[in-house]
Amino acid sequence: MLERHRTHPSILMVLLAVTLLAGATVGCIGERALPTPSGVTAVLVPGAGDVEDIILVSWNASRDSRVDGYVIYRAEQGVGAVLQDRSEAVLQALTFATQYKDDDIHGTELYPTMRYYYSVCIITEDGTTGPMSAEVSIDYAPAG
Repeated sequence: MLERHRTHPSILMVLLAVTLLAGATVGCIGERALPTPSGVTAVLVPGAGDVEDIILVSWNASRDSRVDGYVIYRAEQGVGAVLQDRSEAVLQALTFATQYKDDDIHGTELYPTMRYYYSVCIITEDGTTGPMSAEVSIDYAPAG
């Protein structure tokens, strides 16, 4: 069993990658389906002074004993005169917490507003992932 206080996030990322590449079953252990994270929200937290803006993604904690952590995925889409194609959702982080601080947010000259999409799933000790949460999105346009 992985000890929560000694498990390094990079170990979980390697375990998840190996498990997914090996074709592990996603969403179920035994006959009981894995839980889907609920209450997912994304909120802009404006920076002040030298502190940059962040998007804070949070969700409700699962009470299921099989949950060993959470996997956060993000996709993005530029919003401008023409809507950019939406990117594929990519793994952003693995965490034991029920929130994720995304500080890799930006706008560009072509797309002054970026739309970020987030979804969360649980991960078990053996690397099995549960179903994805409902997706949330937030638009970000840097000040100034």
